[in-house]
Amino acid sequence: MIKTLKGFALVIITVLLLSGTAMAEEQFGLGVTVGVPTGVNGKYFIDKYNALDVGFGWSPDSDHDFHIYADYLYHIYSLIDAGSGETPIYLGVGSRAVFRDNKDNKAGFRFPLGVEHLFKSVPFDVFAEIVPIFNVSPDTEFDMEGVVGARFYF
Repeated sequence: MIKTLKGFALVIITVLLLSGTAMAEEQFGLGVTVGVPTGVNGKYFIDKYNALDVGFGWSPDSDHDFHIYADYLYHIYSLIDAGSGETPIYLGVGSRAVFRDNKDNKAGFRFPLGVEHLFKSVPFDVFAEIVPIFNVSPDTEFDMEGVVGARFYF
């Protein structure tokens, strides 16, 4: 139980630290991801280049581990010319906790690297990312995750 609380606290602290810089007039997107984890994702653009990304979901494997994460993302727009809309590459840092049945829970740091396409005519995006992870609890180890997803912006 203590390990669960530590993992959850790590993610909450990351969200609170990152959200201190958020500005109310920017866009918020809500959508889904498929991969690890498969679930719900939210993204808040602080400005054109900086965003907060949070999500939760389950591993699609037989264990069905529950994941929760929060990331800070920096977007680079100059590398891909998409014509219609914008296609930034992004990289970031964050934290995650994984709650597992009959096993020790995991907590660690995420380093997402992805690409997304922000459509010009509709408030919608699609994205793909790979995420190297450095777990610090219960053991020090590396993981790799990846998702594809889509979000609608409000």
